[in-house]
Amino acid sequence: MARRTAPVVAVLLAGSLLAGCSTDPSAAAGRLGVEGYVEPGAGAVSRVTAAGARATTIGIDGVALAEDGATVLDPPEGTAALARAATRAGSVPELLVSNFSTDLGDFSPQIGTALLSHADRRAAVADDLARRAHRLGMRGVQIDLESLRARDRAGLVAFAGALSSAVHHRIGRGAQVSIAVMASTSADGYRDTGYDLRRLVRHVDRVVLMTYDQHGPWSGAGAIGSLPWTKRVVRAAEVEGVPRSRIDLGVAGYGYVWGGEHDGEQVSPARAAGLAGKAASWSARDGEWSAELRDGTRLHWSDARSYRARVALATTMHLHGVALWSLNLEALPRT
Repeated sequence: MARRTAPVVAVLLAGSLLAGCSTDPSAAAGRLGVEGYVEPGAGAVSRVTAAGARATTIGIDGVALAEDGATVLDPPEGTAALARAATRAGSVPELLVSNFSTDLGDFSPQIGTALLSHADRRAAVADDLARRAHRLGMRGVQIDLESLRARDRAGLVAFAGALSSAVHHRIGRGAQVSIAVMASTSADGYRDTGYDLRRLVRHVDRVVLMTYDQHGPWSGAGAIGSLPWTKRVVRAAEVEGVPRSRIDLGVAGYGYVWGGEHDGEQVSPARAAGLAGKAASWSARDGEWSAELRDGTRLHWSDARSYRARVALATTMHLHGVALWSLNLEALPRT
């Protein structure tokens, strides 16, 4: 998911071994799949309700691994309420599990390796996740392990297999297991960040390519996820064995600020537009907004217009769907 700077601010369709086992509401309806991510918090339930059946899936963030990678921490208050709201709205609620560390304020490679390098931990965490997801009213689980390393590839594949078996046992054969994948523009890039996509597709139902955070506070100013870069990310995943029909495009519903009093902040589209004022400029090439203010402050952000551009791209490229991060910062746009 997007880097969690203040304020707060995924995946493969049925693999060859699970074809026909999971329920894909978008495929059944013959339309573009739409996932909206949400974190528990003020106004989150109303955002899920407002998304309605336009969101085929609601990804709920979720639960995190403990520092030792051997157990799962309790979900935030309000997680079950979001699952109920998604179900009432006609969407499939999906529980995210991550290696996000509150101590680091980012995703932890060490936590990921601590889980993935031990078979007993993989099995125990997979079963615990399936149990928790079932109790919370979820209809699936999404793996959101980020900032992994090449050494984690085999362990991630094994964990995906264990989780798939546990979820289908605890929730049902129609329940989905998906995976969020950090974007890369090369096959080697995916492998170096812990993803063996060709083997992962055997165990998961969808892959969300996180086609955002091309630039951020950790880099120079630039597009959050330009359309040309997004196309290169998709093509690299194809090279690694992921059919286009099994790819969801990640869509940013936020922006970043470089310089000035708001330097390094992640901002909602509305906040970005307010800061930019008349300096806001739309790029048809990137499918995003940008602005440079008189004091040298620079902004780049993605909004409803950006979302619609990516829906069009996903349709043109014959992808499975799109996935918006996050409903907390941007209501699901209408197309």
